[in-house]
Amino acid sequence: MAAAKKKKGGFTRKAIKNNANMQVVRDSNSEFSMCSIFLKEFKIALRPILGHFRVGSLHQGLMQLFLKIKALDRDSPAGALHVSGGLRTKKGQLLLREFTFTPKVGIRQFFGNPVIDPDDFTVSWEDFTPCQARFPKAATHLEILYLVLTYQRDRKQFLTVSSVPIRRAKSAETEHLKLQPTKPIVRGPEQQHILVMSLRFMEVIGEEEYPLLGKDSLGIEVLEVFG
Repeated sequence: MAAAKKKKGGFTRKAIKNNANMQVVRDSNSEFSMCSIFLKEFKIALRPILGHFRVGSLHQGLMQLFLKIKALDRDSPAGALHVSGGLRTKKGQLLLREFTFTPKVGIRQFFGNPVIDPDDFTVSWEDFTPCQARFPKAATHLEILYLVLTYQRDRKQFLTVSSVPIRRAKSAETEHLKLQPTKPIVRGPEQQHILVMSLRFMEVIGEEEYPLLGKDSLGIEVLEVFG
């Protein structure tokens, strides 16, 4: 019987762990793991919205986004680049704001850019007209929910504070609409704030409510990033 050939070299787990030449690989693996943890915490923070959303390919798209943002971290050494560091840059904040969660429903496309108060994170539209939205067939009402996600860098977790959901009929008149967090938002050097809004369409008949499940029935947008 011919002797089995001994494998030479290669990216074995032992080599990656101990070989000095594999430091770049170890750094990459460490950063990827931290990026994955950040994404998991981000999705947990978005549960009040994602509970009405068919996630689909959202995980993959967000992972690609956060890897790009992580690479912008200017303050951390190789092997420790983090999404939160990338979000300290204007470019990182822009990438998150421009990410398309829901191609079929654009909140700002319907109602324009809201005014955001950087002190208490209140969001408002001077002239909010529900019928400006593109209502899906059978939809009679819309509902807006506003979230402030506070990332605590020391704990590597998000704290979510929401507004009271605002529901309006398609036929409702133009109004000054204001949404604000139900609790004061704590500010600090170790915290970052991501402002997220969702728009959900539904059919309401009397006291009965029927959620709509099409791709044109829910919109999600990041309005702003602070910190």
